[in-house]
Amino acid sequence: MSFPSDSLKQDVFSPTATLCVDDTALSDTRSKAEPASDLEKSTSSTINIASEEQLLSTLRKRLILVVLSGAQFFDIYNSCAAIIALPALGADLKFSPAALQWVLSAYTLTFAAFMLISGRLSDMFHPKPVFVVGFLVIGLLSIPIAASVNPIMTIVLRALQGIGAAMNVPSAVAMISTSFLDHKERGRAYAIYGAFGAIGNCLDFIIGGVISSRTSWRWVFYVIAILVIPFAMVSWIILPRHINHLAKEKKGLDWPGVFSLTVGLILFVFAISQASAAGWQSPGVIAPLILSVVMFAMFLLIERIVKDPALPPRTWTNKSFTPLFFYGWSVYWWLFSSELQLVQIFTASSTTSCRDLWQFSSLSAAVRCLPLGISGGATAMLTGYIASKMPRRLLLVGGQALMVVGATLFALADDPSKYWSHIVPGMVFGNIGVAIGYVGCTIVVMEGVREGEEGVVSAVMYTAYQIGATLGLASKHFDSSRLDFMTSELIRISHTSRHFYYARD
Repeated sequence: MSFPSDSLKQDVFSPTATLCVDDTALSDTRSKAEPASDLEKSTSSTINIASEEQLLSTLRKRLILVVLSGAQFFDIYNSCAAIIALPALGADLKFSPAALQWVLSAYTLTFAAFMLISGRLSDMFHPKPVFVVGFLVIGLLSIPIAASVNPIMTIVLRALQGIGAAMNVPSAVAMISTSFLDHKERGRAYAIYGAFGAIGNCLDFIIGGVISSRTSWRWVFYVIAILVIPFAMVSWIILPRHINHLAKEKKGLDWPGVFSLTVGLILFVFAISQASAAGWQSPGVIAPLILSVVMFAMFLLIERIVKDPALPPRTWTNKSFTPLFFYGWSVYWWLFSSELQLVQIFTASSTTSCRDLWQFSSLSAAVRCLPLGISGGATAMLTGYIASKMPRRLLLVGGQALMVVGATLFALADDPSKYWSHIVPGMVFGNIGVAIGYVGCTIVVMEGVREGEEGVVSAVMYTAYQIGATLGLASKHFDSSRLDFMTSELIRISHTSRHFYYARD
């Protein structure tokens, strides 16, 4: 049986908690008591703020999670469906092999670069409008992308669409954090959120493959607009209006800090994306890479001296945050490099530089990529339940090890006869590792977040994921049918992650 006192103990310290108090009884008690002290007044103020929001019902929570997870699904669709449509898009708009990569890289560039400012806005004002506006940007810009007539138009619009995705993610994670107050319940919510991404990863390849093979690549983006725009409107009705009292203390956006980090990320992602085509010794790669390091150093310095930093320096002192920031690179590195390279190997296109391709259609390639999504979705759901029952270090290091196994199997596959013996096991092992790493990383990092900083911290973590995606997309410029995923690099990243994680104790 649950007593009112139990509810009070559980929820009073939450910024969104609600205390069900009888107004008459409270008034009578006040009239008999002596004048309230400053501490009592402060407590009363906090209670009144909290009382503005009702505790979310189970049904409401489920609807909120469906909306937020649906956004994750569409974000992944926007990436995965574009990958499967890439050969047809490139052939239709006369893309060069080097320029074609920018259909994906432009999206990940702005996705990563504008994540912090979006997280900051979520913490300063409210994550709900940031989420909905970002969702609408994705949907509305899909229409002109579908109508693109040349490569430049496509790349620019994809870059703008990435800004919408950047607004979408940290606000969604922040709302999960403030809507699900129970420790275990929140972990399961993050798992479901991640699982929707994996399910999207599975279905989006199929949807994109069917659309590309049966109609036109343009309908891949029209479908985004048709589904996302009404979904954004519904989300405005369903999502809660939590009041984050710590966010009200923030006075400004920290323009110097946000500007320096955003410019640094743009330069860094641009340099990495250019390196696959121009080479690491190219001035067009070295110069922005050096400048990006300078901007990152400026950002760290600015955050130490400004009154209200966008990313407080104390965040980096969290024993889990810093190592898992670098851990996050490898998660999306593996995912995006595997998806792009599998599609390029499976399909035949005059826009790629691959030789001896396996000559599969877009739909056939999508079906052959199904193990990626199936294994990832099931594992993400399971991880949310077992994360609280086993050592987190074991969970995260195990995810890294599985990604290395998957990469090794891919590297040994050099013809279609090895699909079942190497490719399928590689997809299963690798994506199980990705799901464990993604969900486990998110849970561990968000558990240590201070109230009022949910948006910024989630933004930085998802920036790490997008940096990994950029590294994955740019890691190899293919000239053969062998799936070489730079296994040694993944091993190095895994070793470095473990070293940092254990060292923080």
